[in-house]
Amino acid sequence: MTQKRKIGLLIIVFVALICIYMWVRAWNQSEQAQANTMIRITDTEGDKIKKIALNIENGELNFEKENGVWYDALDHDIPINQSIMNEIADTVGSISANRKLKNADEAKDYGLDVPIYTIEYTDDNDDVISVYFGNNTGDNIYATLEGEKSIYTVSSQVIEDLNYTEEDLIQLDDYPSIGSGNLEKAVITQNKNSVVYDSADETQTEQIIAIAGGLGTVQLSTTADYCAEEKELSEYGLDEDLRAAVEVTYQEDEKEKKLTLYIGNRVGDDRYVMLNDSKIVYLVSDAICGNILNEEE
Repeated sequence: MTQKRKIGLLIIVFVALICIYMWVRAWNQSEQAQANTMIRITDTEGDKIKKIALNIENGELNFEKENGVWYDALDHDIPINQSIMNEIADTVGSISANRKLKNADEAKDYGLDVPIYTIEYTDDNDDVISVYFGNNTGDNIYATLEGEKSIYTVSSQVIEDLNYTEEDLIQLDDYPSIGSGNLEKAVITQNKNSVVYDSADETQTEQIIAIAGGLGTVQLSTTADYCAEEKELSEYGLDEDLRAAVEVTYQEDEKEKKLTLYIGNRVGDDRYVMLNDSKIVYLVSDAICGNILNEEE
């Protein structure tokens, strides 16, 4: 390659690098400009929020935080998913508008005289911030703050991000992975009679496989009651006199662990199920429960 050609190629590469640099710089400036045009409606750090009230599409939900833990404000016994609540706190504390209306009409013209949705939170200083949402406008929704006349447009994504049902926010119980490979023993007690199934007993191999197959397919995802009181357990067949108890010993991470599963009444194609030390009543397939209890078809 001649010296002249080498210089020409270097010039081309140099020009290309300059073009790339200019494009990246312009893109960064555009992103910064866009960020600067966002209008903060709420500006509170999530960990500084201690109460939240949401009235979106699924009724009013109220939560309060004590000693860093979120609770259902009406019933502290209901287990609440802390990760989701922290995300909600971050969202309500950082609502941004993409436009502030100039010469806005009356609130009723935007559906804000009787708001469709309401978000309210209380910060550590006991200041209460209320945001009202009205009619949709394209991909946005009209919003205003309590005590202010200004009207904004906010991305409808804010509403979607906060559109939870009470059940969505329940912290369900963790359930281990159990199969024939790690199930050591199952003690099944019904009507005060107990039967022990041990994986070390070769005569019980078939039963152990069936029980492990049932335990391995349990999914604790559908709830019948997420805060059952002691006096209500008989309705589900889960009080001590009525329920079947399955005490399981299994291996996890080379450690021996135990789990107790309570199985109650049938309801349709399911049965009521609880874990020990939990107040949540789940629905689990009757067929799966039958395998766990080693019931003959």
